Amino acid sequence: MGLPDIDIDFCYERRQEVIDYVTKKYGRENVAQIITFGTMQARAVIRDVGRVMAIPYADVDRIAKMIPAELDMTLKKAMESEPELNNLYRNDAQITKLINTALSLEGLNRHASVHAAGVIIADKPLNNYMPIFKTGDDQVTTGYSMGTLEKIGLLKVDFLGLKTLTVIDETLKLVKKHVV
Repeated sequence: MGLPDIDIDFCYERRQEVIDYVTKKYGRENVAQIITFGTMQARAVIRDVGRVMAIPYADVDRIAKMIPAELDMTLKKAMESEPELNNLYRNDAQITKLINTALSLEGLNRHASVHAAGVIIADKPLNNYMPIFKTGDDQVTTGYSMGTLEKIGLLKVDFLGLKTLTVIDETLKLVKKHVV
């Protein structure tokens, strides 16, 4: 059993203040937001591979739209459920190559971004535990995603910025202002 996963809700507009406070209290080198990776999903991987293969956009778009827009859809599932897609795969060499290439890339990481709420707090500088990643706007994040961080045993806190709490806060300010 590892450390607890702590979730705390804050006003959306003041969430960064909380992160800044924790960073100041425990040290910039000991606190970072968590990285998350976007993966190559069925439709997107078809579009990306089609672009690299210089297949006309209209043709690639037609193939991509044959893939059902369902949660957890894969190319394999799409080929099993969509006879027209399967037929193109079997009878068109260019589409066969497109789909075979896409199948080999599907599920791989496509890009890195910052987890919506997760922050790691460590007892030592984070680079003792993991690689560090710097985003394009100089934000420091962990180099490992949430699942790996949990295995390492570091404290994970979700500082959730909720717009509903912001609305409540603004409502209370308006009530206090107008009720004398």
